[in-house]
Amino acid sequence: MTELRQKMIRAMELKNLSHHTQRAYLAAVTGIARFYNQSPDKMTKEKIEDYLLYLKHDKGNAPNSCYSVLTGLRFFYNYVTEKEIPVTYSIRRTTRKLPQVLTMQEIWKIICSTNNLKHRLILMTTYSGGFRASETINLKPKHIDSKAMLIKVKGKGKKDRYTLAFKKTARRTQILLQKIPSQNLPVPIFIWEKETSVFILRDHPLYLRKCQKESRR
Repeated sequence: MTELRQKMIRAMELKNLSHHTQRAYLAAVTGIARFYNQSPDKMTKEKIEDYLLYLKHDKGNAPNSCYSVLTGLRFFYNYVTEKEIPVTYSIRRTTRKLPQVLTMQEIWKIICSTNNLKHRLILMTTYSGGFRASETINLKPKHIDSKAMLIKVKGKGKKDRYTLAFKKTARRTQILLQKIPSQNLPVPIFIWEKETSVFILRDHPLYLRKCQKESRR
């Protein structure tokens, strides 16, 4: 690990940035260094601008991807390098669209589109609790309070919250927990057994679209 990388990691830790943000910022700096085959602290403002334009026009990166690189470089040149290089311009992010609102019947069709009971429970938990895919992955037995019918969610950016546990979901989760070997209880509920469960969680949007297509048949 280079001294410059160590310095950047230290700066990000002092700013209390999440591990995900740290990886994105480091990737942004590594990207421009590899592009020019030059130490990132030796860049000029013009080189930084040319690199961002390359990502936008030549490589065809999405606006959100370009914005992520921009924020990483801005952090590096504001807090890490001895000579500050102002990165003052901005990149417009993709406009957020409202998600499609499904009826209860449509949601149930999606859940029932798979015959795998464990996969069905993953979908039930995600929908009933309003979880992100990453939150479903990190769900552990200790997060479920069966008496209070609550689930503790380890949220994005270390923002934990509680959500209601629906009776049907909680009952089926308890049945699944009884099948988990005792030595595996500390690990997340849905990834202890087979790699297929890891696959559908990490590729949740793709798997969800597949279930939606199956439910329309």
